[in-house]
Amino acid sequence: MLHRFRLLPAYAALIAVSILFLFPFYWVVISSLKSTKGMDLKPPALYPAEPAEAPLRAEPDRVVAADGQRWLRLADSPDLLADAGEPGAYLLRLEGDEPTQLVAWFPASAIRPAAGSAPVEFEGVPVHRFGSEERLLVAKVVRQREDGGFDEVLFTVPREQRTLSGVRAEKNAEHREVRVFRPRWRNYPEALKGPEATIGGQSQGFLLFLRNSLFISSMAVLGQILSSSMVAFGFARLQFKGREILFVLLLATLMIPGAVTTIPLFGIYKAIGWIDTFLPLIVPHFTAGAFNVFLIRQFLLTIPRELDESAMIDGASPWRIYRSVVLPNCASVLIVVGLFTFVATWQDVMGPLIYLDNPAHRTVTLGLEFFRSPYVDNRHLLMTGAVLAMIPVAILFLIGQRYILSGIATTGMKN
Repeated sequence: MLHRFRLLPAYAALIAVSILFLFPFYWVVISSLKSTKGMDLKPPALYPAEPAEAPLRAEPDRVVAADGQRWLRLADSPDLLADAGEPGAYLLRLEGDEPTQLVAWFPASAIRPAAGSAPVEFEGVPVHRFGSEERLLVAKVVRQREDGGFDEVLFTVPREQRTLSGVRAEKNAEHREVRVFRPRWRNYPEALKGPEATIGGQSQGFLLFLRNSLFISSMAVLGQILSSSMVAFGFARLQFKGREILFVLLLATLMIPGAVTTIPLFGIYKAIGWIDTFLPLIVPHFTAGAFNVFLIRQFLLTIPRELDESAMIDGASPWRIYRSVVLPNCASVLIVVGLFTFVATWQDVMGPLIYLDNPAHRTVTLGLEFFRSPYVDNRHLLMTGAVLAMIPVAILFLIGQRYILSGIATTGMKN
């Protein structure tokens, strides 16, 4: 019994670390169900939430004229942010019959009635909690103090009230925003329509981006498995002069930064007419990657050579040994190579950005980039697209996670 209690701190630490690592995934998922208002909440909500709001109506007799402009009378009060006790009122500026955010105090002598006014409608007034009472926060005015702090005057009415009568003006009252759980499920159909659809344009659709990325990643996985396994088989099983030197030179290519080869490769692909096609993103994966060759070669060194010798006695050629003996015995490391390649190509941004121009050729990563618009706030749809982009990778990881552990753990071990 005591032994079990001794393990509690270890389990608690593991649970805490797991929560820490899972929190970014949780945050992306809940953000994909938020609205624009929910994304702007401060502090951020840990669930899909929006500020609670209610409509409000102001009667025409509260519309007044002051300083040559039309205003809405909020509350008759002396200026709470000044020392003078002169009677007056706080007024809310109107643009036509629409309320604005500008609040100002005027003395009573400067306020005149305004005839012929229509009722003023507040579409969504935020609900705030003042102690145990929920009130509608109609407006507020903030002024900086000499000591660097701020004073604010809040104008509120009871939540159950739907007219502007009985406004309370309070200075520096403690309050907090009331939030409601409101997931926005239509984020997903809107994101699937594509980024241009959010600004009224024509888009190819996010499903096409998923299909393009799936095609590119699948072909890249096929190319890496075939080419890397063949090269690794040659380095691990075949004896030829200069084998070790060539293997070292292959590994040395890992030290070449990708930025160094970007411009030369672009010039080559442009000269042969491959720009705006999938070929620059697929064909290089059929030339074997140095890291994948190293990974597979180290795994092949763990397979006994007696298997090759037995096949050679039966008359098998090197190609037959590779196909019938080696490949079936290194399935786990090939799955690891496939998963690594799929994730790398699925998340690639620079390659599609450089080589693809046609909107119909966009990949998932490019589609997500186009959700970032300077004209429309699409942060919630960007998170939705990120969740959609994670689904194939998550499914592959869940299917192949046991092969990842076995494939990497046995790499480099010799019998």
